[in-house]
Amino acid sequence: MIAIGERLRANEWGRYYVTDDCDACGICAGIAPANFARSWDGTYFAILHQPEGVAEQAAVREAMEACPLGCIGDDGDTW
Repeated sequence: MIAIGERLRANEWGRYYVTDDCDACGICAGIAPANFARSWDGTYFAILHQPEGVAEQAAVREAMEACPLGCIGDDGDTW
């Protein structure tokens, strides 16, 4: 999935990312708390850790589906 917006530099490098369209609603962190974290100023969430294993990858993909702004992306590289 390609998200609209620019990839945030705060994301850990890797397949999944959050764009600058994020409004810090927190749905992603509620679904995948091991992978998403709120920014220091509370204005957005970013990928803190790329998913490790099947369960975390499934949680991040679920967060992508649930994101109301569609600002979680997957560049398709292998993890």
